[in-house]
Amino acid sequence: MRSKSEIIKFIVYTSIFIPIIIFILEITFLFVNKLNTKLTNGTKYDSLTGWRENCANKYTNPDNSKFLICDRNGFIKTPYEHDRKQKDIYGILLLGNSVAMGEGIYGFDNAGTFASQLEKKLRSFNPKIDLINAAYAGFNTWQEHVETFRYLNSEPFYDDLPPLGLVVSFGGIQDFWNFMRLLSKNNEKREEYSFANGMMIDKNNIEYINFLTSSSHGNIRSGFIAFLNSIRKNSNFLSYIDNLRFKKKVKPGIYEKKQLTINLEGNLKNRNLREVLEQRLNLDYEEYEKIKNYSIKSTLRNISATANINLDSKYIYVYAPNYFSSLSEKQLKSNDYKYLIGIKHLIGNPIFPLKILEREMHLIEKDYRETLLSAIKRNKKIELIDYSQKVDNTNWFIDYSHFTEFAASKLSSMLAVEIIDIKNK
Repeated sequence: MRSKSEIIKFIVYTSIFIPIIIFILEITFLFVNKLNTKLTNGTKYDSLTGWRENCANKYTNPDNSKFLICDRNGFIKTPYEHDRKQKDIYGILLLGNSVAMGEGIYGFDNAGTFASQLEKKLRSFNPKIDLINAAYAGFNTWQEHVETFRYLNSEPFYDDLPPLGLVVSFGGIQDFWNFMRLLSKNNEKREEYSFANGMMIDKNNIEYINFLTSSSHGNIRSGFIAFLNSIRKNSNFLSYIDNLRFKKKVKPGIYEKKQLTINLEGNLKNRNLREVLEQRLNLDYEEYEKIKNYSIKSTLRNISATANINLDSKYIYVYAPNYFSSLSEKQLKSNDYKYLIGIKHLIGNPIFPLKILEREMHLIEKDYRETLLSAIKRNKKIELIDYSQKVDNTNWFIDYSHFTEFAASKLSSMLAVEIIDIKNK
């Protein structure tokens, strides 16, 4: 057993040498990080719309294949940036979620993203067009509305932000996932009032701010966690370790949707929507209709509000194709039963993840989409473009929502033609 003096020596030496070792590591990796491309955190909290791209330092390395590049205003960069002295630029604001933003087609100055390809094709028709990519991962139509407000309130004082002639919302899938979240929570109590049932920004965004607020109000636990996170984010050594882990985990620009094939019992053949609702979601059709109409009314309010926010510009709503709307007749009638995988985070990370087949989700998405588009058509201010049936091959997708670069090229070409036609009306 160690003597009391030995224990005291151990404590003294430890208290001296550990700080010295930490200091040496931090100084060493300060220079190591400077020699390598520093990988900044992927996201940061935005006070108006929730999480968005952390643009710090990313614009300095356009050849980096791991990131979408930002412009100086924090938008995902597109190839063309107009001369600030030029006054006759026609501005188009692109809204949407990660599909429009360009997720899945990273790097190399964003050249392959949907927004970049769209701008290039629009400028082949009219070189005075400047497209601003205001889309971001996870944005629903409420967040699109807020982002449009922010742009209109900022543009008059920024020479590099063109006045808007057109606003284009490209997506549809994010509000659908919000709808699925409501369906999968049918047996839970309604969220508290401040969460607005998840129809504005995600509950996690609100809880993040509540967490930080509690630490500033003296909550010891949250304050200690915030302190540890601060050390982790500012440590050169830990930053280097995180970079190594990131490089091993992520292949630049590549997302893979892994298929899981399961042979089901012969009696599990949900051929219509009512059967899917009853067996997968434990919902009767009347309750489903109630939730669907609630969700669509919320989405329609957002779209209508954005369409009427600026009387000087036109508004286009594009329902983009997704994996479910693009399933072929052969896939729908096939005897192979494929469960959806990797959607837990999309429906709010439920304790028990949703168990549903691809062909069953096709039925729900089709019903939701047709009801939504029918409602949108009644608003004459909105120019509606339905691309949901433009793709009949799921090979165009790298997961349930995002396009391959080939698909982004084809769809941006089609949309560019329609935008020019609407602009010239």
